[in-house]
Amino acid sequence: MQHLFWNVIFPLYILITLGFLAGKIRKNPDTEVITFIVLYFLAPALVFSSFRTINISFENIKYIIINGVITIGGVWFLAYLFSRFFHKIRSPAFEISSAIMNIGYLGIPLVYVLLGEKAVGYAVTYMVFVTIIHFTVVIVILNPGNLSEGLKEIFKIPLIYAVIFSLFMKNFPLPSGIEKMIKLMGDSTMPLMLITIGIKLSSMDFKDIKFGISGTVLRLICGTFISFFVIKNFPVSLLLKKTIFIQSALPSAILNFVLCDKFKQQPNISASIIFFSTVVSPVWLLFVIKLLFPLL
Repeated sequence: MQHLFWNVIFPLYILITLGFLAGKIRKNPDTEVITFIVLYFLAPALVFSSFRTINISFENIKYIIINGVITIGGVWFLAYLFSRFFHKIRSPAFEISSAIMNIGYLGIPLVYVLLGEKAVGYAVTYMVFVTIIHFTVVIVILNPGNLSEGLKEIFKIPLIYAVIFSLFMKNFPLPSGIEKMIKLMGDSTMPLMLITIGIKLSSMDFKDIKFGISGTVLRLICGTFISFFVIKNFPVSLLLKKTIFIQSALPSAILNFVLCDKFKQQPNISASIIFFSTVVSPVWLLFVIKLLFPLL
């Protein structure tokens, strides 16, 4: 257990903490430039490098999507019931932030450290699927009638083109210098992602404690066990099972807050869930990796 904490989880949270401290020291730091560099240059390089080294079939993609739909949809439905019967209101921010996990900025570094480079391609595939949900279903829920805007945003995401391009270039050798440069760019993605999480958390207002705690329970506990029972009998490799399972057990996504804030849909509730689930996540991940991984 100590080895798992110090060698997998602790290093990731050091970078998140550094980002949090940077955000507190430099009031309201602008993360847009970092986000732009990560999304448009470094993450596509990571995708391109990863997809050239693995064989991911349409069958594997199918199971990734099935797990994603059932896990996210299941938690979303439970969050809808919980908000209606316990909080006595309908809160799209609560539902979305409980349902959708931080599959990219936290998920990809965690998968890389825990499962190795071969698992990154699976992790990125899952992230692309969840990103599509963010820019279609989530935007429609938060701002009905704005589906066209979400669809336009999807086609602006370089990760999708990086996946397609890497598949076409799979059997074409590149000069060793180019390969090294692309890998170096991809490797720098993960620390920047984690630091950005910390910076974003430092500027959030998380006063809605009851929403934060209930959303954290739904996101971590319900999300984890729904995914566990979904993928347990999937006829896929153990590496793929572990990858999509650990990503499904992660805290709420930062992008949930960004979209709730953009469409003025109770961003304080989203911020509370993100904060509490991220703080509790290290302990939960120890339980998931130590006790549930061997049962897959």
